[in-house]
Amino acid sequence: MRPRRAAQLAVVLAAALGVPARARWRRAPAPPDAMAALARAAAPEVSSYAGRLRVEVYGQGVSEPRELRVRFQAPDRYRREILDGDGRVVILIVSDGATEWIYDKSKGKVWEGEASGTGQRQFGSQDALELIRANYDAKVANGPKVARRKTWIVSLRSKADHKLKRRLWLDRKTGLILRSEEFLPDGSLSSSMAFSKIAFNRRQKEAAFRFKPPRGAVVVRRLEPDPVSLGQAKAASGMDPRLPAWLPPGYVFESLDVLPRGGRNIIHYRFSDGINVVSLFQCPPHVRLDLGPKAGQTVQLGSGPGVLEWTNEGEVLGWSSGADKFVLIGPIGSSDLERIADSIR
Repeated sequence: MRPRRAAQLAVVLAAALGVPARARWRRAPAPPDAMAALARAAAPEVSSYAGRLRVEVYGQGVSEPRELRVRFQAPDRYRREILDGDGRVVILIVSDGATEWIYDKSKGKVWEGEASGTGQRQFGSQDALELIRANYDAKVANGPKVARRKTWIVSLRSKADHKLKRRLWLDRKTGLILRSEEFLPDGSLSSSMAFSKIAFNRRQKEAAFRFKPPRGAVVVRRLEPDPVSLGQAKAASGMDPRLPAWLPPGYVFESLDVLPRGGRNIIHYRFSDGINVVSLFQCPPHVRLDLGPKAGQTVQLGSGPGVLEWTNEGEVLGWSSGADKFVLIGPIGSSDLERIADSIR
């Protein structure tokens, strides 16, 4: 058979099978190393983009979806518009790289503070990546398209209980996270995010990253966390810092802040396994954090009764010990929260 005739026959056969002639012989690219993909996602190769995404937070089996319009311009300017069901902006978040403004239209209130960064870093420092390597089995595979972009899908399972904790769909070209899913200890979905549209290297208008409080809006200066040592925390808060003697496997002490609240200072401890964060707040008497709903379940701890509540960030455990009040919050099971609480002496 002549070469030209053979090529024509290949095209006809491929068409009959519903497959492009060359696609049948094209080998799919090999996935990258999972940790290398995560390291790239921690600092994606993005100069600018504009897009639209959907965020859903699940609680008690009910989803709370939100649509967002987002803009980003390297190195550290961003604009996020949270929309209502009719497409109107209800919350606006703008950063010019130095200052971040959060404007809630329904409250007529603006929070102004130091910019929190680009928002692109999902895993933070190299130390966080090492924690992920130690605590999770990461696997990468070919993923479906998200917002018409080819992706790698990375799955992270806990080495302790082998349960799926997070899935990430990474843009193959830039490393940007285009879709993500987070799971609670019982395996149920905690939250999800996915771009429906995204355009890279789009020229942005400078005005998009500037903000002027509307006439009549109340402007509140947002107080920033102050990282300090244990000794400084004691001097600033008037409380003896009390750290837990037990943490779930893989978790380590990450940082400590002193935060003003209700005219007093509280201590905020953070513990991380590389992906998830458990926060412990140590408060003077009569300080309320209001992190959970009003109703809760009473549990018995070594220091006395506590109240277990639920929020979108995980379960919340509150209790008093001596003169101090404690609030513990994180995406871990209630039994682990209670064990952490009982280890604080």
